[in-house]
Amino acid sequence: MPLTNTLDLETLSAHMNAWASERDSKRGKLVRAFRKNLGGSPDLQAARLALLIAEAA
Repeated sequence: MPLTNTLDLETLSAHMNAWASERDSKRGKLVRAFRKNLGGSPDLQAARLALLIAEAA
């Protein structure tokens, strides 16, 4: 399922899996916050997902 012209869901998922193990990186923290749904807000999750897509693209 393409998210953008150059990024599909499988590729994003692979990037997120790799980034999750980055202890001190901003994108690693972002992935972990996304997965834990910190804040419990759909708006925060949408913003996190948008940032992750931008980072992966």
